[in-house]
Amino acid sequence: MAPAVAGTKKSVRSKTSDAKQMQQFATGLRKYIQQNADYVGPNFAEEARKIHYGETPERHIYGEATHKEAQELIDEGVDVAPLPPDIEGAN
Repeated sequence: MAPAVAGTKKSVRSKTSDAKQMQQFATGLRKYIQQNADYVGPNFAEEARKIHYGETPERHIYGEATHKEAQELIDEGVDVAPLPPDIEGAN
């Protein structure tokens, strides 16, 4: 006798739907940041410190930092977070 497995197809669709929603959210978040923050390129760590310590006016920025630079910023109490990957641009 085969076991009754209820809702197998629904859960697969639900997981696919959840993944798609998460992808859409990440893409939207990335676009929002790019449209509403200043791109500082590889100077991200330096600019983030200047803002944190009040050396330059507070503003939203994004750019590149090494893992070590990001960890040092976190250790200093600077709020940083990785930008979601560019999923659409990868294709």
